[in-house]
Amino acid sequence: MKEKLMSQAELMAWEIKARRWLVLGIVGVVMGVFGIGWMTLQISYSMLKKSEVMRIAVEKVVGDERVRRELGEPVLLGWAVTGELEEQPEGGTARLEFTLRGSKRKAVVNLRAEKAGGGVWRYLLLEVKGAGWETISCADGVVEGSKKN
Repeated sequence: MKEKLMSQAELMAWEIKARRWLVLGIVGVVMGVFGIGWMTLQISYSMLKKSEVMRIAVEKVVGDERVRRELGEPVLLGWAVTGELEEQPEGGTARLEFTLRGSKRKAVVNLRAEKAGGGVWRYLLLEVKGAGWETISCADGVVEGSKKN
């Protein structure tokens, strides 16, 4: 049996449909890749935020009167947390950076901590840096009234 060839109009209609499906497929793949990437970021950020070292650091920083005065209340934790956390039963280290938002302004918090065999985190560096004001240190062993540039 001989097949009938498509007319010019049928060929153009088929080509338009094929392009439409190709574009939709590419958009779907790109959205899927970005969606998986966003989910991965969200999971890793939430894991870091729920860690013991992060929870204690946020409590220390938000509990500091100097920070609340500079940022304005309420002080809220930002979305992203960057850095690295290595926690094991015998010890660990943390190097994290995150943002805080208050009613007046925002600030970046740098955190360096280590965990000894006793399971207690010791904060070597816990600094709150904002634009236009001095850095506030909330690290262990820092006197409440001291500020540094």
